[in-house]
Amino acid sequence: MVITKKWVSAIAAVAFALTTHSVMAGPVHGQDAMEISRLMYTGWNVGNSLDAIQQGYSDLDTELGWGNAKITKSMIDNVRKTGFRTLRIPVSWGQHTYKSGQYQYKIDDKWLSRVKEVVDYGIDNDMYVILNIHHDNGSQFDHPYFWPTNNTKDQSVRYVTDIWTQLAECFKEYDQRLIFETLNEPRIVGDRYEWWFTPVDNPSQQQVVEAMGVINAMNQAAVDVIRNNGHENNRDRVILIPGYDASPEGAVTNKFQLPNDPSQNRLGIEIHAYRPTELCLSGPLTMFQESDKQAIRDVLRPCYEKYVQRNIPVVIDETSISDKDQGDWTRMQWIEAFYGIAMEYKMPCVLWDNGTTWEAYQLGLKQGWADPNQNGECHGFMNRSTGEWNQPQMIQKIMEVVGEDPNLSDPSNVENTLALNDNMVLTLSPEEIGFVKCGTSVEVNMVTLFNAQGAMAITAYHVESLSVTSLPAGLYLVVVVSADGVYKEKIMIR
Repeated sequence: MVITKKWVSAIAAVAFALTTHSVMAGPVHGQDAMEISRLMYTGWNVGNSLDAIQQGYSDLDTELGWGNAKITKSMIDNVRKTGFRTLRIPVSWGQHTYKSGQYQYKIDDKWLSRVKEVVDYGIDNDMYVILNIHHDNGSQFDHPYFWPTNNTKDQSVRYVTDIWTQLAECFKEYDQRLIFETLNEPRIVGDRYEWWFTPVDNPSQQQVVEAMGVINAMNQAAVDVIRNNGHENNRDRVILIPGYDASPEGAVTNKFQLPNDPSQNRLGIEIHAYRPTELCLSGPLTMFQESDKQAIRDVLRPCYEKYVQRNIPVVIDETSISDKDQGDWTRMQWIEAFYGIAMEYKMPCVLWDNGTTWEAYQLGLKQGWADPNQNGECHGFMNRSTGEWNQPQMIQKIMEVVGEDPNLSDPSNVENTLALNDNMVLTLSPEEIGFVKCGTSVEVNMVTLFNAQGAMAITAYHVESLSVTSLPAGLYLVVVVSADGVYKEKIMIR
């Protein structure tokens, strides 16, 4: 058992942290989806790697097809060390499948092994890991693995069934730290209404309504095969469900249906929110405005009211603001606003990172291969070759807004002693593992530990030290009542 610590300057901050976040320690079982979403905290996407579908690449080389270096353990180690607690791994499976036995779409063993290796990079770092089906959505004339139309419904459901049957079996021994996401941005690719529809409550575009029905069927098929795998972990596993194009609107339209699920409280909603769109994605260069805060609220509030208030979590597992050479100020202001409002609505955010920087985009323009309208695709926060951050100030800003202290992710940065004032300390030395120890220069009247739910876990009177070895791992608030005041400290027992 290891004790780490983090200073909390105000009781309000402590109360917020205890009601919204906890820590991971060992296997995770028996948590409902809302509890898991709180544990996810904030995350990072290793995008445009295992999801790449570049023509001309084969076998494991597809990971390199969109210009990113191979994912390494040291890269993910640094992501965790920085403070991210969730890793999303987008994966395209279709080009790595073939017909075999019971499967129309049998996943190549080498590809499945590589994906598992990357999943383990996250699990070994005690992270929550989201695994999905990504760029396998296309027209029947493109890569026809799934396509949400009535004409291709049977094929689409078969594809989703085959893939999730195999993934449920492959990862059945993994606990709740592994989260399944049924589909990425399911939509009618290339249609004029690919990314939007009106009105939200009852869409008037018939092709979109048709697509929504097929998407509901695919989501249901995925949940069915995951739950029917037979392993307790897959009955316990949290599954994230997208609506049409994974937009917030696609999740709140009355045409969207959450799948029927025999496991109670194990489903969540996944949305993507690069909002305001013109600021965050393609389009003319714009700067952050105060009115953008209200625009963000208008997007997220309906999801909060429809789901979060009913104890169904909403995970924003893609969000970002593209680098259009607009300078740090606008992007930092957006991070502060978007992440802050998402926290207010209890929605964890997972930063989209595709490896493309503004400099790489400019080089592409000169070489003639980049679409000049794709300045919204510059979401390259990490240098995949070195594993270091291209824009550390952006990452630091995220951690600042969500209240994460990256130092706590690296045990070597945790001090042994924290002075509460000149007369009292909490000693957390290697020789005192399993103890909260108070200084003896003043009289200690009482020491109490409260768990993450606010319940008293243990208390003692007139002690110099208090053993916590009997307590489960987790987040605790230590309250020390002494002759010269009351002191509070948040600690993590691992």
